[in-house]
Amino acid sequence: MPVPLQNIYYLLCYAWNRLEVRNLVDVDSLPGNRVENLLGTVLNEGVSDLIRRGLDRGYVPVEEEGRRLRGKLLVAETVNRLLLRRGRVACRTDELSYDVPHNRVVKAALRHLIDLPSLDDELRTTLRSHWLRLRDVNDVSLSPATFRKVQLHQNVARYAFLINISRLIARSLLPDQKTGGQRFYPFTASEQEMGRLFEGFVRNFLRREQDRYTVSAQKVRWQVDPDWGSDTSWLPEMRTDILLQDTSRRILFETKYYATPHQEHLGRRKLISGHLYQLLTYLAHMSADDGPEPVGVLLYADVGRVPQLNYRLGGFTLLVRSLNLNQGWHVIHRDLLRLVNELSQAAQDKVSA
Repeated sequence: MPVPLQNIYYLLCYAWNRLEVRNLVDVDSLPGNRVENLLGTVLNEGVSDLIRRGLDRGYVPVEEEGRRLRGKLLVAETVNRLLLRRGRVACRTDELSYDVPHNRVVKAALRHLIDLPSLDDELRTTLRSHWLRLRDVNDVSLSPATFRKVQLHQNVARYAFLINISRLIARSLLPDQKTGGQRFYPFTASEQEMGRLFEGFVRNFLRREQDRYTVSAQKVRWQVDPDWGSDTSWLPEMRTDILLQDTSRRILFETKYYATPHQEHLGRRKLISGHLYQLLTYLAHMSADDGPEPVGVLLYADVGRVPQLNYRLGGFTLLVRSLNLNQGWHVIHRDLLRLVNELSQAAQDKVSA
C-alpha cells in the first residue's frame, strides 16, 4: 500500500513519541518520492540544528607518553615499554571531544546516504558538507554494536530522533551480491517494518490525541489450571498491541499492516484466519479476570479493500476496521478519532446489554 512521504514522516514522529520535531522538516517540499530523500532531509535539518546549537561533546580517554605525568599513570604500559629508561611515562587523561558515540552514529548515517546513487544530488551536496564538519568524529559502521554504545540523557535528547533515523537507515542497507557492497532497500517496502511503525503510531496517537481512555500494551495472562499440567514457562507471551480502558470498558486493538490484508478462497475474499484466532485467544484469556468484558478490534492499514465488519464470535464482540494512510494527514487524524468514538459506543452498548 503506497503511503505518501509526508504521512510517513508524521507516522515516525508519533511512533517515536517525538512530536516536537513535526515542524523540523517541510514535508511538502520533499524532493521526489524516494524514502532515502525523506531520511536525508530529516538528517540535513536535524544536523543543521545540532550545529547551530552546538554539537555535543564528552570526555573520552586518551593515552599518551610524556616526560610529565598527566592524569592516571599506566604502570603496566610504562614498564612494558621500558619508558622509565628514557625518562618518560605512559598515562591516561580524559579530554573533552566531539568524538562521542551519538556523533559517530550520525556521521555514519550521513556517509551511507551520501553513497546512495538514488539520493537527490542537491541533498547529497548538503549532507556532504555536514559530514565534513564532523571531521573530528571517528568513522564507524552502522552496526548493532555501534548503536549499543549510544546512551542518551536529558541534555542530549535532541539526538534521539536522529539516532532513530540512523537505525532505519541501517536496517534498510542490505548486502548487494553483485557489487559486494550494500544497496538501499526502503523500510516502507517491508511489511514487518511498516507493521511496527503503524502499531507505534496508533498507540502514541491515542495516548496524545484522546483523554477518554488510558492506553497501554498490556500483557495477557494465560488462564491455566495451577494443579495440572507442565511448566507454564514454555507458554509464549501474549502481549496486546494496544489496550484502551476506563472503569467500564476495555477495547483491545490488534494492528495489521499487509500489502494484501485478506486471503482468497474459491474466488472470495476472506479475513486472514490467523489474525482472528490471535485476537479471539487474547479476548478469551483476558475476559477471565475481573475487568469489564473486552471488545476486540482488528485495525488494518488499508485503502478500503477491507470493509467494516461486526461479529459476535465465541461470546465476544469483534470489529474489523481499516485506516487509509494514503490520504491527507488531517483526514487520517479525523478518521482515527472517529473510530475511537465509534468503539466507545460499541463498548457501551455491550455494557448496557
